[in-house]
Amino acid sequence: MDEYGWIYATAGLMVGTMAVQLVRGKFDPFAPVWLFFVGYVQIYVVQALSYHDWAVKVRGEELVTEANFRAFAALAWFLAVYFLGPTRLLARLLPKPPARWGTTPVAFMTPFLIAWGLVSAGLLVSRGEGEPSAEAALFASFPLFMIIAGGLLLVTGRQPGFKRPGYEASGIAICLAYMVIWMFNGKRSHSLIAVLVGLSSYYLPRFRRPSYPVLMATGLAGALAVGIAIGWRYHSVKNPTQSTFSGFLDFVSTFDPETILESINVKENEATAKVMKTHETEEWGGYLLMLATVPDKSDYDYGAPYLRVFTTFIPRLVWPSKPLPGREQWVAAWIAGSELKRDSTFTGPAIGILGAAQLNGGIWGMAIVLGVWALIVRTAHDYAMLHAHVPWAQAFWSLTYYNAWFSTVCDDPLNWFYYSYGFTTLPTMTFLWFVNKFAGPAEGPSCA
Repeated sequence: MDEYGWIYATAGLMVGTMAVQLVRGKFDPFAPVWLFFVGYVQIYVVQALSYHDWAVKVRGEELVTEANFRAFAALAWFLAVYFLGPTRLLARLLPKPPARWGTTPVAFMTPFLIAWGLVSAGLLVSRGEGEPSAEAALFASFPLFMIIAGGLLLVTGRQPGFKRPGYEASGIAICLAYMVIWMFNGKRSHSLIAVLVGLSSYYLPRFRRPSYPVLMATGLAGALAVGIAIGWRYHSVKNPTQSTFSGFLDFVSTFDPETILESINVKENEATAKVMKTHETEEWGGYLLMLATVPDKSDYDYGAPYLRVFTTFIPRLVWPSKPLPGREQWVAAWIAGSELKRDSTFTGPAIGILGAAQLNGGIWGMAIVLGVWALIVRTAHDYAMLHAHVPWAQAFWSLTYYNAWFSTVCDDPLNWFYYSYGFTTLPTMTFLWFVNKFAGPAEGPSCA
């Protein structure tokens, strides 16, 4: 099979998986596999097709064919573990979440979370000129707190039989505000997260799933949010005098929906194409670079980046010389394999889940990374569904499942954990676990 054949096989495997789930009546839009597909299809199908000619010219037809085959094989392995692994058993072995869901902790926490999120968005404090202090930069690194507050308010307000219209309305307003704020700040990820958290927090507490028209509208809203965020970012850089909120509203009112195709790599921006000399800064290009470079020109990192799950929580005040595990090998690979001149200060783009797995350990790295990740995300979903009637589990899944998409497009599949989730959602949900577990009886019938 040629290089195109494996791309179409990958796409066909995803379409076939969805078709089987639909026919069997097992389709759950909040299952992590579908968001995993969203990231996977963008990189290993859309980018692979859009950048094919460049890839063959720079990396050669043989390596491109191998890359496409590996993308297909990795997906097949992921799905085998996802659907056949012992995830339900693992989910049952985990501690049960608290049945109680008190409104007082949510009412107390959310104003502080919203305020902190607004500070991180730069709306409650003046950013001033020059570089911020290390303390200020650290304090402003937690924008997700705001959308966490929105999700908690929605889950609390949507509990059946226990009316809290103020919580529900506030949750919707916060999710919408977060989406607009981060579109204005030009960040596609945060804008999309707002859509996903809002949708899941709205439906999960009522044990319902969105209709197909709602899902289609949600997909369109997510694509529109991403397109506007990226388009506005480039527009405001080229027109700094117009980078005001009124300028943003003007931009939105004249936004060309066709540019969404550029945001998802289906179509290339002509102006950008004239400036860009390479596509290696896209996830697909980074994946090819890792295949071409590691281990022939640069060493494996043998999974060293995953040590950050632990080291990232050790303050530099305690460990001033704390390294970034795996960073040295990542940079070395770029220096050895890039089309352009790179040095040790390079801070370039993500390489996607398969690029990271290749850097971890080649074929064996891909097998381990994709297999372990399939077990983790499916077990987490099974756990949430096993306790679907419990508000804590509803909030946990609403604020977690979008990371199935993040896992495919970052430097490695756990990047989301030690750069955002581990400092925001994890401590928040841990706090609510203990507060509700040991605070006494439930406050109302819907929280039992």
